[in-house]
Amino acid sequence: MLVVLALSAPADAAYVPDLQSASVAASPDETAIRKVIGDYAKAIENKDLDLFKTVKPNLTLEEEKRARTAFASIQSQVVKITFLSVELKEHQAVVKVTRRDTINGSIPGAFPQTFTMSKGRTGWVIDEIGR
Repeated sequence: MLVVLALSAPADAAYVPDLQSASVAASPDETAIRKVIGDYAKAIENKDLDLFKTVKPNLTLEEEKRARTAFASIQSQVVKITFLSVELKEHQAVVKVTRRDTINGSIPGAFPQTFTMSKGRTGWVIDEIGR
């Protein structure tokens, strides 16, 4: 299943996952997972550290420092996420995507990302972000 999110809406616009292009109807968990990944991209685009901490509540001090440095050094960033797979196993998920960022008007290229996620009392969150 391949779904592309181009997240360039205004900061106050609500993110709504594009599931129209999905060949199979997504489960409520998959829809929620896609929304969290969309919020992750929106946090980067809007330089919103609070939103970043909401989707990845276990953010370490080192990760927060890197995010602050990146947010301060970039004028504009558009994050495009292409979902490659969403593997659900009870309250755990592994999400594989391709990410392409446009930073200050330049597209440096696409790269893979893997999100390890878990579902707790408040919903799905990102536990780890890897390549």
